[in-house]
Amino acid sequence: MAFKVTIDSQRCQGHGKCIIECPEVFDSDEQGYAVLTMTEIPDELRPKVRQRVADCPETALEISD
Repeated sequence: MAFKVTIDSQRCQGHGKCIIECPEVFDSDEQGYAVLTMTEIPDELRPKVRQRVADCPETALEISD
């Protein structure tokens, strides 16, 4: 089962922790802020993405089912 992640672009400060630790799902835009590489994320990546959500210093990431 797939899930989705949202990035609050108003909160993201471009620290890049999500991009470094989970490049399968996150990348950076021209300004260095996080963007998603996919809209439907495979369930096998859920633990890795959940950790990125918990580690985001700006709480800019959110998982939705």
